[in-house]
Amino acid sequence: MGDSQPKRIEERLARELGLALILLALALVQVTLLTGPAGFSIPLLLVLAIARALVGAGTAEPVRGLMRGLWWAFYGGVALDLLSTMPLGSHALAHLLAVAVVGLAARRFAVERPLVPLLAVAFGTVIYEATLALIVLPAIGDWQTYALIVVLPSVLLALIPTLPVVAMIHRLARAGG
Repeated sequence: MGDSQPKRIEERLARELGLALILLALALVQVTLLTGPAGFSIPLLLVLAIARALVGAGTAEPVRGLMRGLWWAFYGGVALDLLSTMPLGSHALAHLLAVAVVGLAARRFAVERPLVPLLAVAFGTVIYEATLALIVLPAIGDWQTYALIVVLPSVLLALIPTLPVVAMIHRLARAGG
């Protein structure tokens, strides 16, 4: 009778460690294989975290999906921080802010419609890029140029995997993930 609680904690820790390692591997893929010649990469970890936060939105358990999405954002952000030259915590903070805002805003919508995840990822990517810019380049004078040169390509690249990733996350969540 006393063995059930420690086993449960160990299983939960193992599951979280496994998730963190999977997201670290995906961060390696993002920064190496998904980077184009201009230096832009598909923000796969951000799309995954937003998709996870959207799962459960509009259902009886919207908070659970949002909380899991925030954990994914944190793990993915830390993984990107470990692989980048930016200040430690910048990607994690940007991921958390983007997923929190998008996840809270999406609670009112039916996520099954394709337009909702696309808009959520586009809006989340704008928040992510703006947060990184404020952390790393606080004295940007020309935000319009920054938006055209950095934010717009990042949003367009983020939209590419959005619908397949959202469908995959929905299937995983239904299977118990």
